[in-house]
Amino acid sequence: MAVDIDVIGARSAIWLLSQLHLLFASFALGAPIFIVLSEYLATPRGVRNWRIRLPLVVVVAVAALLGIMAMHTTVERIVVVMAALLLLSVLFLITPVGDHRYERLARETMKAATIAYSFAAISGGLFAFMLMGPYGDFSDHLAGQFGSIFAIYGLLIVVESVLVYTYWYSWRSLAERKGLHITIGVVMILVGTAMMFLMNGVGSYMLTPGDSPEAASVWGRINNPSWTGLNLHRFIANITFGGFMVALFAAFMHLTTKNEEDRPFYDWMGYIGNFIGVGTLMVLPLAGYIYAKELFEYDATISTFLMADKLSSFFVMQGVLVSLLFLGANYYMWQSIQRVEGGARFLGYMRPILTAMVVAAVIWITPQTFLPDLTTDAPAGIDPASIIITERLAFIGLMMAKALAVTGIIIFTFLTYMIYRRAVSTGTIRWGHIAPQAQYTLIFIPAVAVYLMALMGAIRELARQDWHVYLQIRDTTPYWFTPTLGHTSVMAGLSTLVFFAFMTFIFWISFKLGRAD
Repeated sequence: MAVDIDVIGARSAIWLLSQLHLLFASFALGAPIFIVLSEYLATPRGVRNWRIRLPLVVVVAVAALLGIMAMHTTVERIVVVMAALLLLSVLFLITPVGDHRYERLARETMKAATIAYSFAAISGGLFAFMLMGPYGDFSDHLAGQFGSIFAIYGLLIVVESVLVYTYWYSWRSLAERKGLHITIGVVMILVGTAMMFLMNGVGSYMLTPGDSPEAASVWGRINNPSWTGLNLHRFIANITFGGFMVALFAAFMHLTTKNEEDRPFYDWMGYIGNFIGVGTLMVLPLAGYIYAKELFEYDATISTFLMADKLSSFFVMQGVLVSLLFLGANYYMWQSIQRVEGGARFLGYMRPILTAMVVAAVIWITPQTFLPDLTTDAPAGIDPASIIITERLAFIGLMMAKALAVTGIIIFTFLTYMIYRRAVSTGTIRWGHIAPQAQYTLIFIPAVAVYLMALMGAIRELARQDWHVYLQIRDTTPYWFTPTLGHTSVMAGLSTLVFFAFMTFIFWISFKLGRAD
């Protein structure tokens, strides 16, 4: 390694910067999807805006056809068709409700997202600059393989910057031309998504470069065996993350505002953000399974290393974190039921539902063995039977049991929302009348989500083992080894703390320092 970084080392420094860039970029992409949809919902009831819908239908249809032709397998083609049908359903079925609260939600969230976009660009630039020092040869390889892609990406950054700031600063001037303003927002989302897809191509290439990457075209390297699964998973995850961050912002404002008239709005805003986050979170496991299946079909060694070898304990931690997300979301909904007049009579369902979810979570996180990898023997003096799950309970350690447990958690979450809907149908919602612990839960959920994103991002990168590009370019630096779960957890925790510190600054400068606006 030609250049190293004192104290923390080059890998840890680049790790932190890349994770911060990903978090800011996820918010800057996921939040606008939520924002533009909210602005559309705020338009007068019954307005369908076909001038916006028709071009989008054409774009979705063309993109779906191109995607079907580009995909490798039947499963990938089915994913593309399902995604296209979902988008078309949204375009045809969602109509404006004329609720001015959606306009305020969109505008206040966009204020924070605009600043977050600047941080995403800054952290991305620092990451690229720092990568070229300690990992110069690898950077040269990527530039040689994806030079044209990086050029297009740079151009899209300029286009996206123009669209982001035009969308934000034209909000008032285009107040009477909502169709044009929403169109700018839609184009902004499409360009941002294209940027994400391009960089996903580079990232997925590092893990699944294909059989002959040197002989492949640039498109062949981008459209590698795990590109589709990564695109699907990250796109859904960005919406989930955006929803949870909106809920975080609402909870922050609900707890700190001195204007009692604002509390009902921020209570409602937190509920909407959490609803979007949880709704998309429930389909994330399916996207994760699709991505894992692509990795298994490409090279079963990767899947073994992930699920049964050195990274298996990382997935136990993943199960704990995802379970905490669902438990937190359900606890918040049970707190929300108490803001409904007469809703207290439904609280008898809370304990059995949460108990069932805890049992499912325990099944999910129970490993077959407590050994760190496949090659490590039991320590001297320790009976191997004491650290391996008993034969009677062996089923709990299998993926089938864990898949059933995850499905159960999702079903009980859906049931909680159905009970909430039932409570609302029999009573009136008193926005603002909710216990403070509900707002603390809306802070806890995004914190867990950020930590989970940092951990899962590390797992995906560590799946390459001691390769920069799997089976193509070996990592010969002093940091070639797979770090321990402890070290990875510390890095994920540090990324979470730094990101929350920056988001606190963004919220403060947007809604406290600039409150007069």
